Amino acid sequence: MPRLGSDLPLFARDNELATLRGALDKAREGRPATILISGDAGVGKSRLLHEFNTGAGDDVLTVTGHCLDTADSALPYLPFAEAVGALSRRRPDLVADHQGLRPLIPGQSQGTEGELGRLGLFEALHGALTDLASHQPVVLTLEDLHWADRSSRDLLAFLTSRLSDQPLLILGTYRADAVHRSHPMRPLIAELVRLPAVERLHLAPFDAPHAAAFVRELNTGLDDATVARIAQASEGNAFLAEELAAAETHTITFELAEVLLSRLERLPEVAQQVVRLASVMGRVFTYRRLNSAAWNLLDETGIKHERELDQALRAAISHGILVQKSDDAYAFRHSLLGEAVYTDLLPGERSRYHQRIAGTLGKDTGKGAAAELAHHAYESGDLATALAASVQAAHEADELSAPAESLLHFERALRLLDRVPDADRPQGCSELQLTLKAAAQAAASGEIKRALSYGSAAVALADRAGDRVRAAATRRKHAKHLLAIEGDEEEAHRIASEAWELVEDDEPHATKAWTQAIMARACLSVRGKREADEWAARAIATADAIEGPGAHIAAKADAIISAGASSLRRGDDVEAVLRLFAEALDLVRGTCWHEVELRAHFSSGIACVERARTADALVHFDRGMAMAGETGHKWSAFGLETAVRQVICNYMLGDWDAADAAGEMASSVVPGVVLTRLTAAVLLVDVARGHFDTADRRLAYLADRWQLDGQGLALAGLCGVELERWRHRPAEAVAVAERTVDRMDKMRPYYMAGISVCAAGVGAAADLAHAARREGDLDTAKDAVAKGERLLARLHFFLEHGRPLSGELGPEGRAWVAVGEAEASRLDGDGEADLWREVIDLFAYSESGQGEPYRQAYARWRLAETLLARGDTAARGDAAEQIAEAKRTAGRLGADPLHTQLCALSQRARLDIAKPTTGPLTPRELGVLRLVAKGLTNRQIGAELYISEKTVSVHLSRAMSKLGVANRAEAVNAAHLRGYLAER
Repeated sequence: MPRLGSDLPLFARDNELATLRGALDKAREGRPATILISGDAGVGKSRLLHEFNTGAGDDVLTVTGHCLDTADSALPYLPFAEAVGALSRRRPDLVADHQGLRPLIPGQSQGTEGELGRLGLFEALHGALTDLASHQPVVLTLEDLHWADRSSRDLLAFLTSRLSDQPLLILGTYRADAVHRSHPMRPLIAELVRLPAVERLHLAPFDAPHAAAFVRELNTGLDDATVARIAQASEGNAFLAEELAAAETHTITFELAEVLLSRLERLPEVAQQVVRLASVMGRVFTYRRLNSAAWNLLDETGIKHERELDQALRAAISHGILVQKSDDAYAFRHSLLGEAVYTDLLPGERSRYHQRIAGTLGKDTGKGAAAELAHHAYESGDLATALAASVQAAHEADELSAPAESLLHFERALRLLDRVPDADRPQGCSELQLTLKAAAQAAASGEIKRALSYGSAAVALADRAGDRVRAAATRRKHAKHLLAIEGDEEEAHRIASEAWELVEDDEPHATKAWTQAIMARACLSVRGKREADEWAARAIATADAIEGPGAHIAAKADAIISAGASSLRRGDDVEAVLRLFAEALDLVRGTCWHEVELRAHFSSGIACVERARTADALVHFDRGMAMAGETGHKWSAFGLETAVRQVICNYMLGDWDAADAAGEMASSVVPGVVLTRLTAAVLLVDVARGHFDTADRRLAYLADRWQLDGQGLALAGLCGVELERWRHRPAEAVAVAERTVDRMDKMRPYYMAGISVCAAGVGAAADLAHAARREGDLDTAKDAVAKGERLLARLHFFLEHGRPLSGELGPEGRAWVAVGEAEASRLDGDGEADLWREVIDLFAYSESGQGEPYRQAYARWRLAETLLARGDTAARGDAAEQIAEAKRTAGRLGADPLHTQLCALSQRARLDIAKPTTGPLTPRELGVLRLVAKGLTNRQIGAELYISEKTVSVHLSRAMSKLGVANRAEAVNAAHLRGYLAER
């Protein structure tokens, strides 16, 4: 009798199984990983994972989630909901400990709105997995990712980017033949494989000998000739081989469905009808839903009693067509089988089944029911029901913080709207309302172009409606979104001007005040300070003329912020500017106008940055991010702009662990321009700490995105130059600088940002000239000097024609100009000591006392080189002091490339400067121990290092193990005695 492949031991997959087990062993040691397992449908991916998970061991927690092919009805986070549901049954306290998981549990949704719920859910699942992994290794399996919804893909990317030292292994399968060029999984796979913790494992079909042996094991009653023909026909696909062996035929008819359906034909007629009905429900379906639909189709299924339905299911399971997934859920054993059964239905039969299933869903208020109803109603031609269900599904997806899926449903509703009579449309379902909601969801999901397209359509719809105020409000919103996109400022000003023309003659009302406020913003970008001041004053006056609370208060606050930004650009006293921002903040604090509140925090930070008050700026940025996290605006335009500034400020102040922690956000979870800038900002730490592989991946991501944002281009250019310099490839560094500068020539608003790129490029040219002279290549040296001089000239061009934000060149800008001049002194010689001393002084930011220690340490290295070239005793003593100070800074920061160069210099010069060691401890373990030595608790350490308390415990345990001690006090003592905690 034929056997199912699941009845056999795992066949011919020893190498793949060994790979998975090796990854689990590494995860046990604190080296987590994500493995993406690809292969054609039916090749054996699920069978391999079943074998692996079954044999993982009693000490390993395994949990699986499945993605489903739900056509246009995307069910957000479906595989994760299944996995979390299983985990919550094993650990009832899991959801109580991680409240953000509640949206994934049926009946427990909190109805959170916006990106707060999304971020909270992401963080909650990450925290839950980390907590579970602190007790035992965890294996999370996600099957059929080619059907994953957008939100599930984003969550997978988030979890993968947050892998650090948890005993966690994530396994994901997808059909290689389904991921075509335009498939949404394709860019995600390309992004994930750049991460060091991600591996790919491809399952190829069996070769001819293994395919024949597999068929022989499946059906021992076949003769050798039949075995050979079936093996050849299956082409090594385990599922096809299994089906052909069961049918005892090698003949594949003109369609694959004929082979797949041969087993169905052996079922009793009632069971065949049940399987056909189930195919309309999708690969996975519940008994309750099937039972309801079967009774609705009593005349076709022939079922007269629930017992007959049970018998039909039992027959389908025994024949290997269906499998039981849980107490109430069943599934087709293979998706291809379900697809074949569905395809075999006659058009009328298929429509009728969809109609009857939709009838069972009408009163179902469970999670996902609206999305299912929208799909079945649409397929059955009930467009009115499909429209209402699509709108409801969109709102449910929004409550789950799944904007991509919400957008999908709103878009389907828009497609259906013209085909449904007005009388049959749900209340509040006009084209304008749906378009505005689609625009909001598109913006929230990072689909900026679609958001702008819907915004433009909303403007046209509002005009046709004939409501002037509504038309102005719609334009105001569209202009605001345009202002967030670099290069669209003029268009934003035009749209805002149109809005103003519509309400110019009106008595004061909120929309008029907001229109004036948005005009002030637009003028700041394209018209200048005087016009911006005028519009801000008008907005404030209009708002003041309106009594009571309302949206006009937020418009006034926004206008005050614009007035403050204009004042900053005039070079006014920064304290006066900060008072304006504080006034605006007071107006909107605690209201629903979170974007304005966040803009006030952000603008306050920028004002401090312009005066090199970096620590003060960080206070404002931290407050803004805290508020954004609490209100769901962490991923908004101003939220992520603030996050970028947070990274840069922490980098400048030398708190690189905090800056590095922000790198966890630099993943494909966050789309668009701001991700580009966040990635570029985090590069500063990657390069300075010598994380060159990570820097390469980030630069590769930015390579085709430089045109999106000038600030991102400048950061990527600077980091690219420094990366190549630390790799001792000065020619490549010069090329990066030249390429970046050429691009920045076309981006005048960012000329000031180009100064640092030019300065670093001059230094790279000096490095190249020195290397060429050492090798006697005078022509290359001459060419390098010429390139350095051209880059220095570009620096002065940017300085002359750029527009500093505060009206005059600030302390940071002056310091970078000094770097360019000091590097230029190295082009034809050993450099000038006085120029490098000036760099050290300027980066101290003496007015604020909040300097940049890393840039000072670099300058001390160059100063020491210059002093040592003199050769006199006094200069050597000075050089030794400069190197020692620079090494202490580099050691504290973990700036390994700079520290290596300082050690090499002192060794070449035979300077006796002690070099402490961290021994076996990692930088993070060392950082934890240093804070333990200061008396901080694990919770305080976690807050200081931006990691969880559990992660602190893991680092501390590993440090104690390496030091051979039993408690934290002994660990600190041992590290002190061995010199690991000495400042470098």
